[in-house]
Amino acid sequence: MTRAPTRAQHPRAAKHIGDPPRRTTPIGHVLLAMIVALIVGALLNAPGIHKTALGQDVGAKRDVATSFAEPLDDVSTFLLLDRPRSALQWAIGRSGDDDVDLTLPSPTPRVPDEAGSPKPPPPKRAFSPEQQVRMYITGDSLGITPGESLINLGLSTGVIGLLGPVDAHVATGLARPEVFNWPAYLAEVVSPLDADAVVLTIGSNDDQTLTGERGVGPLGSPEWDAEYRRRVGGLMDSMTAHGKTTLFWVGVPPMRNTERYETRYRHINDIVKSEAEKRPGKVVWVDTAAVLSPPGGGYADYLGNPDGSIVQVRAGDGIHFTRAGGDRIAEAVLAAIATTFDVESWKTAPSTTTTSTTAPAATTSTTTAKKKSGK
Repeated sequence: MTRAPTRAQHPRAAKHIGDPPRRTTPIGHVLLAMIVALIVGALLNAPGIHKTALGQDVGAKRDVATSFAEPLDDVSTFLLLDRPRSALQWAIGRSGDDDVDLTLPSPTPRVPDEAGSPKPPPPKRAFSPEQQVRMYITGDSLGITPGESLINLGLSTGVIGLLGPVDAHVATGLARPEVFNWPAYLAEVVSPLDADAVVLTIGSNDDQTLTGERGVGPLGSPEWDAEYRRRVGGLMDSMTAHGKTTLFWVGVPPMRNTERYETRYRHINDIVKSEAEKRPGKVVWVDTAAVLSPPGGGYADYLGNPDGSIVQVRAGDGIHFTRAGGDRIAEAVLAAIATTFDVESWKTAPSTTTTSTTAPAATTSTTTAKKKSGK
């Protein structure tokens, strides 16, 4: 029986006898190469790293992350290593993804009349099916279901036209401009639309420390109150500066977590309401508690209809709304529009040929930011 050759006898093995040994790379060189690659990668992606760090929940983890990300971003910008990332974003249509705008407008000083009292509201503007109310609906997730209801109910009036579907940005507010800057967004996207009515629902994500420009400490402190009031008033004035747009600000509704609502959101509502009252005819406060609370006040999952039936108005999370709940808020907004504008006199005017109204379906355009409370 023929035995298989051993490794020493194998013809191929003989060819390697006397070859120089393979050169190995010292582990230190490997580690150094990995570190260099990580540093270069971090510098190339520094703008995105910086924005991600800023978007974390307020606390020690965010503080540590930003302390590393900010100088890294500065070095990347100085060395122009941020250019490749910017060029790639431009090529795929995502320019500005890494931009962080922390600027927030301040209120416009009030100008009293000769008697020293605030100026009276302007006369009501009249609308008709031929000249409809140009309405835009936007806000956080609490504005989605009511916004869809408002589209359906508003179109049925024949006097309200739409400038788009519900423009929702989940888990956003005025507290964290590095996550989403509402004044900058509304100025860039909504203001050019020349809307007659902007329906805005924000505030449910603002029960936290304020960051960004003039950021201050905890909710409820005098410093927090003053800064949040500045942000609210600044947004109101920036949206209504040219005189045509009326802002309808929808308040935060009562929640199943009653303690949280009473100690946080009621306070936020009070600030927004008081700022709206300083701007008669320009900003209108829409009270959701008035249409979502039982006769004794507070929170309710179910409410009665005029016909005696019972309907569920709140979603299972105790925060959002069912369609019936959204309808109630939409009806409150429509009532506020009818009080602010003249949408009735056209019915008694001499008859004219009406034009048909076309508008988008009740869909929702949602931009999801970093979630805090899922709102």
